[in-house]
Amino acid sequence: MSPQSKGGEDLEVVLEAEKATNGVDLNNASTSIKTAYYTRQPKRSSFLKYPLTLSQRIREYRHNRCIMAPLAYTVIIALIVTAFVGLLLALPQFLLGILLAPLLRRQKWIVQFLYQNSIARWGHINIMKVAGKKNQGATKSEELPGHSQTINQRITVVPGRVYIHPIPQFIDNIAYLIVSCPPREAVGKLPVLGVLVDCGEDAIFEAHLEGIYKKYYACFYTQNKDIEGIELHAILCTHRHHDHTAGVGALVKELTMKRNGESKAKKPILVNAGRSGGDSQPKLYEENPGNVIVVGGAVEQVPYCNLYVQNGCFVPLPCLSLRNDDTTLENDMNATISIEVIGVPSHTRGSVVFALRSRPAPDIVSSSAVGANVSHSQTHLFTGDAIFTGGAGAPFEADLERSRDNFLKNPKKLKSKNGNSLIRPQAGSLSTERCFAEVMLRASDQYPSESSSGSSTQTTLLYPGHEYTTDLLMRQFDQKTITQDGHWVRMAPSTFFETASHYLTSAHRRALPQGQKLLTIPTPLDKEMIVNPNFRTLKRRGEHLVNAILLWYEFGAENRVPAENRSMFTPTNKRRKDSIFTTVYSNDLNTILQDLRSGKIDPVSAADQIEALESKLDENLIARRPIPSTLPSHKNVYLGILAMTVLGSAPAAVTLSDANIMNMAAPVESTDEILISKSRLISALRQFGLLSGGGSVHLEDIIALLWDESRLDNKSKEHDVESSIDNDLIELGLLKLSMFGVALNQPSWFSKYCVPCIQPKPDYDENSWVTTCKLKRTNGELQKHDPKTCLLCQGVVSSP
Repeated sequence: MSPQSKGGEDLEVVLEAEKATNGVDLNNASTSIKTAYYTRQPKRSSFLKYPLTLSQRIREYRHNRCIMAPLAYTVIIALIVTAFVGLLLALPQFLLGILLAPLLRRQKWIVQFLYQNSIARWGHINIMKVAGKKNQGATKSEELPGHSQTINQRITVVPGRVYIHPIPQFIDNIAYLIVSCPPREAVGKLPVLGVLVDCGEDAIFEAHLEGIYKKYYACFYTQNKDIEGIELHAILCTHRHHDHTAGVGALVKELTMKRNGESKAKKPILVNAGRSGGDSQPKLYEENPGNVIVVGGAVEQVPYCNLYVQNGCFVPLPCLSLRNDDTTLENDMNATISIEVIGVPSHTRGSVVFALRSRPAPDIVSSSAVGANVSHSQTHLFTGDAIFTGGAGAPFEADLERSRDNFLKNPKKLKSKNGNSLIRPQAGSLSTERCFAEVMLRASDQYPSESSSGSSTQTTLLYPGHEYTTDLLMRQFDQKTITQDGHWVRMAPSTFFETASHYLTSAHRRALPQGQKLLTIPTPLDKEMIVNPNFRTLKRRGEHLVNAILLWYEFGAENRVPAENRSMFTPTNKRRKDSIFTTVYSNDLNTILQDLRSGKIDPVSAADQIEALESKLDENLIARRPIPSTLPSHKNVYLGILAMTVLGSAPAAVTLSDANIMNMAAPVESTDEILISKSRLISALRQFGLLSGGGSVHLEDIIALLWDESRLDNKSKEHDVESSIDNDLIELGLLKLSMFGVALNQPSWFSKYCVPCIQPKPDYDENSWVTTCKLKRTNGELQKHDPKTCLLCQGVVSSP
């Protein structure tokens, strides 16, 4: 019986089938089965069992062609219409984006200005306080608050007189308390003086101030109950950011209330600027609330600042004096130390570094000056956010760095550079590099003289404003942040191992249990010049420059250095004594041990050889040098000019008014107008140990000859160069012309914005030695490596 045989009804399912049904195999007649086919399209409604649940009904509708097919066409049409409308609406947005792109690229500047308002300050400080408490975790009641345990850390500046105490702030900020103990005859009679560098959290600082006094200095005042703690009279602010200045106002207010309420019956202890005040500012401290001065950069707008300092000046330090009968007792910080201001406009326009030295300022002459006769003085650099251990602060207020000038993010852009490419040393990373060079060279009182064979880096310590060491060192092992030129394989093995060991040490200290974490600062400057990628970049720039100078002397110099004028300077390579780990080649060490056991060498000789093993890791595994008798490529010409600019010129202020206020170099419109200092350049190369590359003639004499010939060049007169200019300074354009033959035609202002004109073609002067010589230009270099003698490759290759 078929589905059509039941009165014309459309039956889609037959529950009982007859034995003789076409297409159905019924082997078992006793079993009821369903039909295997339909002769008409089955109707779904006949198979539904009502009532349906909501999910069942939706499922039926979702697979119903009568409903879904029209709906799908409707959706497609709606998407097309929506896309078309969106395109029409996006066109104005696209045009608006083009107009706003310059502002968006300068978003750091916008944030900086918004950051200064009270709402931003409130939000930033409270977020850091909450995060800081969470980071500290639970601490014992007797423990001082903070992200690190610093109470037991004290750095000696002048033994028995001046010390530095680091103090934790917020999540990872660090403040520094400089204390000056009274001289021996005034111990117990005059209080300990204090100067604070940066103050983010006043409450935590006050807790540490009390703890430091009880632990180190209270024992000297058991007989004098009038003296209750360290007398803080100066707050030095490296820059205006809230995490470095938020606690200044509350601290000054509390000190003012405390000192205004002190008993008048106490012996009158006068506060003044001591020997640094002179006759011009005898009441510098007395005239300010609480006898406290707040020091900041003259253009920085530090909150509550009342002493605005400029680059190169010395901070007038406090002096406490007590007249007793016919004698006067003094605790004068100016007699033992000095603090110089170093302008570093990059992180902010008025950022400064405070350089503390263990001797008085040059204009202070006193028989009681303790630090005056110190043979090996120390320099302590409080760098704020300008320099960190293993990195640098973001250049928020430097000029905008265009993507085509950032070779870390766009390494291919370097290939298109040449001697005529625009150099913007005040922008981005280049401004940071110039600040690094400035701090390195100003670590001593002045640039070392030409006859000096020592280096100031051995006695210089860095005190950054944040505990970022572990994170910054870890980033250096990330392949995404390593440029091809700065890859580890192109460096000496000692650089890698020094960085790795410093990372391991810092990571261990920061991984200690809560309440026991230790700071990784201070860091010696000589170590920082190895582990900090910014200093390593400066050294590579110095190598580019040395190669260019030697090439000029061989083929382009018109004169030769007289034999009687050759310098007798011999560079010294002092080994670092503060390293926790010492890395040597195992093969060399095993050889010495075998010779010592066999009696071939005595113990003294073995000790000398072992001591010399570490220096072998300073040698590059692959020796590289330019191809002799070839001109540098256009890219290397650009790098040489860039090195001359970064190492030879001081950082420039952001604006002309900033330059006049801060006593700094003014910004220039053309790269050719940048003044390069000969003494500064020689000092920078000396710091990196690069002055020994001149062969029989010392590099200093070659540089002096370059300066002389650049001034005497006939083409310099055509460009109206004043003959009365300082002998130490010369315009970069003249050096480019002498060294590389680059014509004096810097790109115009229009080319800064004209896309086709951004990268000008190389333009060399037709009368220069570069165009008249027959040398070829190449980008290659000679590499020397023997796998049979290389200690890292021995055993890999077999000998025939």
